[in-house]
Amino acid sequence: MKWFIRIILLIIGAFILAAGAGYFISPQINVERSTDVFAMPEDIFPYLENLDSHEVWSPWHGGERHSGFQVSQSNESVGQTSAWICQDENCLPGTEKIMAVQYPAYVQTDLNIDGQAARATYGLATNSDGSTTILIGIEKELGGFPYVQRLFKFREVSALETRLDRALSQLTDLLKADEMAD
Repeated sequence: MKWFIRIILLIIGAFILAAGAGYFISPQINVERSTDVFAMPEDIFPYLENLDSHEVWSPWHGGERHSGFQVSQSNESVGQTSAWICQDENCLPGTEKIMAVQYPAYVQTDLNIDGQAARATYGLATNSDGSTTILIGIEKELGGFPYVQRLFKFREVSALETRLDRALSQLTDLLKADEMAD
């Protein structure tokens, strides 16, 4: 019986120690990824501003069209909302709503990805060599008590980086296929 109580106390102590360590780790996750492409920002911007086109390249959809994707009838721009469901392991179900647009510089959206709130920024910047930098940034929080999930923040950051890199690659391929980029 003594060994059972010691094991329980050890588990409780480990949990308290992990929660204490997690308390001091920031809950904020900010991940940005970018790529350069030889195209005009005006040619790229419609792919960012219209959520219909996000189905093909978005980091959340796994890069494949699926039957569970719906976009509101709103114009391309502020207020347009998309929602999707999926079974593919590369796809995370959720919603996305365009909150701000500045032509042809950036689009900012609010996301609900698999039950977690986040904010995405899709930006464009012209470089001196004639190329355009496409930037995708994600901001989200890991949550509060018991703070243990914050200890694994590196895994979430790594997964987001992989998703964003894949999305940028798919967007670049889409631009080239549509003859919008070299």
